[in-house]
Amino acid sequence: MSDNDLVAAMYGAVGEDARWTEVLDAIKVRLGVASAVFQRLVTDGDDLVPVTSLRDTWSTQEAETHDAWANSPLNPRFRRDTEPRGQDEIESDLRCIALTASDREALRRGLAGCGLGAGFWLGCKTVPGEHTTLIFHRHAGDGRDMTEEDLRFLNLLLPHFRQVSRLVTSMAGYEARLSVAEAFMDSTSLALLACDADLGIHWMNAAAEALIDALPQVRQIGGRLQFGASEATGVVRAAIAGTLGDTCRVPGEQPAEVLHLRVLRRDAADKRKWGRKLALLALCSPGTAPRIDASEVASLFGLTMAEATLTAHLVGGMTVKDYAAHRGIAEGTARMQLKSALAKAGVGRQADLVRQVCQSLARL
Repeated sequence: MSDNDLVAAMYGAVGEDARWTEVLDAIKVRLGVASAVFQRLVTDGDDLVPVTSLRDTWSTQEAETHDAWANSPLNPRFRRDTEPRGQDEIESDLRCIALTASDREALRRGLAGCGLGAGFWLGCKTVPGEHTTLIFHRHAGDGRDMTEEDLRFLNLLLPHFRQVSRLVTSMAGYEARLSVAEAFMDSTSLALLACDADLGIHWMNAAAEALIDALPQVRQIGGRLQFGASEATGVVRAAIAGTLGDTCRVPGEQPAEVLHLRVLRRDAADKRKWGRKLALLALCSPGTAPRIDASEVASLFGLTMAEATLTAHLVGGMTVKDYAAHRGIAEGTARMQLKSALAKAGVGRQADLVRQVCQSLARL
């Protein structure tokens, strides 16, 4: 692989961790070293902690051995004072001024125990308290510093490594924010779905999936919304396009099965951007009970689990009589539980209890 092809492969590995093994194998061959590893490190007090380690094939096989010393606080390189002093650096065990003579001896012995020789690396600061490094180790027993040819190649890599590091860091931040957003979306009982103008589903939360599975007039087939009636398809597409307002309804076989849709957001059409124009929809149906966690109700209102379970079923639309039959208990027992729940919640009527529970959970 030529140097230019190797640089291109490094950019191609951004966002695809599995491809880094091939890239690092190629760099390792190019430099004639035993190990090539890409790491993202963060500061933690006086230490540097590797939060990401992408390795060549051999280093992956030896990861347990290497992590026992080379990637641990025992390694002098993982002190905070060894992080890059400038924005970028090309450094080595023999040149790093933060390492003392005793540090270098500890490195020599510790690396030998891992089957590794002397190390040298590229370093790049990305955000405060975080940097990346592309570190190489010679074969065991080889204590040579970087050669002029090594330096030439590392200087060729450095500007590209800097850009790749920024892309990796940016993507890690985006993925973290996306993970938090998706966790929130899945935790809410509001059914949410993102689709395009052709009703292709790009994302939905657990509540939307459960609602679609429960209703007879709508299905998801091959990653698309499909409605039993062609006029329903036209109405939903019109709502997504905004030609007939932001809301629409799709009747079911029973009155309680009607599906209500509201467009919460439409992406602005922009031909300069990749991707399809999407709409975020909220879905609901009066016949589908909201998902209420009885343990959460018990915690919020100081109820016993028996009282909270009754309350959750009342919020879902069940009567006290039906609940008693459902649980196999006397109706009088269920009414005593309701009376106790009303007193603890500070309300006098069943309707007020249901309203207070719904309002509290919605605000949370």
